[in-house]
Amino acid sequence: MKYRKLGKTQLEVSEVGFGSWAIGGQGYGATVDDESMAALETAWEHGVNFFDTADTYGDGHSEKLIARFLKSKPRDKVIVASKAGWDFYHEPVRKNFTPEHIRFACEQSLKRLEVDAIDVHQLHNPCLDEIAKGEAVGELDKLRKEGKIRFIGISVHREDEALAALKDPRVDTVQLIFNLIDQRMAENVFDKAKAANVGIIAREPLACGYLTGKYGPSHEFAKGDHRRRWHKDKLEIDTQKIEKLKSILATRRLSLVRAALEFVLDFDAVSTVIPGAKRREQVLENLLASEDPMLRIQESHQLRELYKKEEIFSKGLNPC
Repeated sequence: MKYRKLGKTQLEVSEVGFGSWAIGGQGYGATVDDESMAALETAWEHGVNFFDTADTYGDGHSEKLIARFLKSKPRDKVIVASKAGWDFYHEPVRKNFTPEHIRFACEQSLKRLEVDAIDVHQLHNPCLDEIAKGEAVGELDKLRKEGKIRFIGISVHREDEALAALKDPRVDTVQLIFNLIDQRMAENVFDKAKAANVGIIAREPLACGYLTGKYGPSHEFAKGDHRRRWHKDKLEIDTQKIEKLKSILATRRLSLVRAALEFVLDFDAVSTVIPGAKRREQVLENLLASEDPMLRIQESHQLRELYKKEEIFSKGLNPC
């Protein structure tokens, strides 16, 4: 495993981390806790030290599993990132970035994780106005001064949200979507993040599993799987994109999963990439991107050029 600096935090994080949404048991289909624990242990055994979760993942279940995992680990060697901002504690479930809720949610996460401090605590996809207003970050700053969190992050969907987060000197990390079929953040965000010394946490590097090559446009996701909301037109467009990507990666040297993860890691602005995993074998495949990279410089360049030149890559994207 290789390690990179997480921006101005100076934390040394594994360049392949562990995304913990799926093990919460909601969003990506059913899970088995013993398999989830085996996945966490396998990641740790292979050098992963960055584990990203959120209070809303399984309504706290993901954090509870990480607490179980942490019991046998040296706390100062494991970097835990969580998030707050989705209020599932009160009906109706909604986004809530009031200072009162951010503090309440942080304290609940501390209890579930059974830790004295959260290493990186992030706002969970606030809108541009919330970021610009700065009140939620202000509350995180108070929590940092109280020793309940160590560093401040913001998870975003849109480019303008990422750029707004980078303007706030209190923000240490930005988590954003970046993968082979959605490379938009590279053009305007990455250089600014490097200039501000803000760590980039790249999420959805496998496009929510679509870059595993396991799903086609007619695939029926299970009830409760968030991908069930994907429109068939989007799935058809993404399938066409993947076929174009495969034309460059027409080799048995590496899988589409490895190529996708290695591509993200080719950008030096990225501190860590956080693919999700529910089982040990998924973790092992993800780790190869750091342990035995095989994507050639020429291939990486071709993948960037393909994205820029082919019109289809501008279609079927979420608003940004």
